[in-house]
Amino acid sequence: MQMADIRYDELPKAVKDNLSEAEWWEAQSDIIADGHPVPETADYINLKNGLCLRYRQGQRAAGPLLPTYDLSGAHGKDDTQFHTTP
Repeated sequence: MQMADIRYDELPKAVKDNLSEAEWWEAQSDIIADGHPVPETADYINLKNGLCLRYRQGQRAAGPLLPTYDLSGAHGKDDTQFHTTP
């Protein structure tokens, strides 16, 4: 499990708007560290600056990244994505 050295209150607003503090701890298992290859083509949010970009599988991460599919879009009130499989 990759852990970010970022406290919840230091996360960009775009992340905090979509993850509660409890969900942040669960989401950390999906973090891609700076310089590591991303596992799949998807949109990722940079945990330092809040920018969302599409990365291709194998592309190196520019900053700690979290897949945007981990963001609930429900202001942190829905953690289903961490407990179900599509």
